[in-house]
Amino acid sequence: MKHFFRIIFVFAFGLGFAQSKWGTSFEMDFVFPNKKDYFYNDDKNKIIEKELKEDGFLLNSFGFQGSRNYFLFKKLSIGLIGGFQTQSKPNFSMIKLGGVLKYFFVDRNNVYIYLQEVNNFTLNKKRFRNGNNLRLGLGIPFIKKDNFNIIGNLFFEQNYFKLDGSKPLLGGSNERPRSLTVKSFGASLGVKF
Repeated sequence: MKHFFRIIFVFAFGLGFAQSKWGTSFEMDFVFPNKKDYFYNDDKNKIIEKELKEDGFLLNSFGFQGSRNYFLFKKLSIGLIGGFQTQSKPNFSMIKLGGVLKYFFVDRNNVYIYLQEVNNFTLNKKRFRNGNNLRLGLGIPFIKKDNFNIIGNLFFEQNYFKLDGSKPLLGGSNERPRSLTVKSFGASLGVKF
């Protein structure tokens, strides 16, 4: 058993690298909703699904987030994310807290893909109770300096909002909200240290 732990120790730390194992990034998000599926119960307790249509300017969600990442290996990091996001139609504001996994194709100063899962905490319980955000993206550094990189991200995300006890979105008297799922595409601009 000692040999097993020694092998794991050597593997985990042997594949590490001499540079700092920590990285930090801050990003401003611009989100374009693509599809919104709303579920509610009617007065007969039947579940109704309705797709909410977009009208007007499609860029109706903004946010910012920061992450602190630890490099497990030269090309793989895991991190914590915190941030804030707003959305209109319906108007939601949320605090985001969760985690991110990043894989760098060459090294930490080049292109990477990432997967993040965060919880959405509401600032107004009348709008929604809670939710989560799942995002898959591609990060591209386009300005590289000695101490930082300016990065651009393209991503797909899905926000799920639990609406039990919140105000009806369609305004019907027999409408008891259950959930809203918003699928979006987006882009962000940020800095990575």
